[in-house]
Amino acid sequence: MYDIPKSTAYHPALQLVFLVLMAIVGAVIFSVIGMIAWVAFNSDHSSLSKLSHNAFVMDVNLLRIIQISSSIGLFIAGPIAFAYLNQTKPFIYFNLNEKLSWKLFSLVVLIMFLSVPVFEMISLVNQKMVLPDFLQGLESWMRLKELEAGALVKKLLIMNNYNDLAINLLMIAIIPAIGEELFFRGGVQNILGEWFKNHHWAIWITGIVFSAIHVQFFGFFPRLFLGVLFGYLFVYGKSIWLPILGHFLNNGTAVVMAYIMQKQGKSIDEIEKSSSFEGYLYIISAIITLVLLWIYFKQAKKENPLTAYE
Repeated sequence: MYDIPKSTAYHPALQLVFLVLMAIVGAVIFSVIGMIAWVAFNSDHSSLSKLSHNAFVMDVNLLRIIQISSSIGLFIAGPIAFAYLNQTKPFIYFNLNEKLSWKLFSLVVLIMFLSVPVFEMISLVNQKMVLPDFLQGLESWMRLKELEAGALVKKLLIMNNYNDLAINLLMIAIIPAIGEELFFRGGVQNILGEWFKNHHWAIWITGIVFSAIHVQFFGFFPRLFLGVLFGYLFVYGKSIWLPILGHFLNNGTAVVMAYIMQKQGKSIDEIEKSSSFEGYLYIISAIITLVLLWIYFKQAKKENPLTAYE
């Protein structure tokens, strides 16, 4: 049994279609609003010319506005509209009204910080992935896309002051943590759980989609396992605030550390190379993470005895 409130008005397949459509419409509308706002408030009055010549791709402020506005439309406004389409109040549909347990809250904090070496290990293995010879063309394309995505992230991560830090926390940590959890765990995973009547299938399929949609192939597996972790935190803890917290800590910590290291004079490239751990720490982190997850699941079952997990 998948013990999460859901609508019975439409078949799950149709619900998925509606969710995606609402998200796309939201992304388009809010992206347009973001571009209009940038044009209206751009101080040099050359915004329209920049837009017409595609020079806006080099403007960090516009990139941030588009990223923020499109993310709000895609991952927040879209799912909220979908919940109303299902004749359900968003706070109820997305389990935003569930009481947040301070014990589970604390365990999520510990899990996220102490699992950092584990996810770095998965990332390092993923980055060394080599496809068979007959797929070399595909691998070259994947690496090109990875470089393009990496260049964009580096551009956005350059922070010179507290204003840049605040904007990046909003853009990279707060909005994705709330929005992506509403869309993937609260929406996609919820619907798949209703469809398959099995939360394990729902969690893993959602995790795959969650990772694939970022189109960063050499970071696919760490993002997949993060998505799966958030999925289990949601199902067992019953409150979507728990995966939101985990997601925020994962993204927000990276932003804050990047800012601190830049203030110390390090470049983004140097920061990327300075995050490795000693080999034994990977093993210790893996053991501690598994123990904390076991404690989390035991505590969640204790606090939610009527929830069926099988």
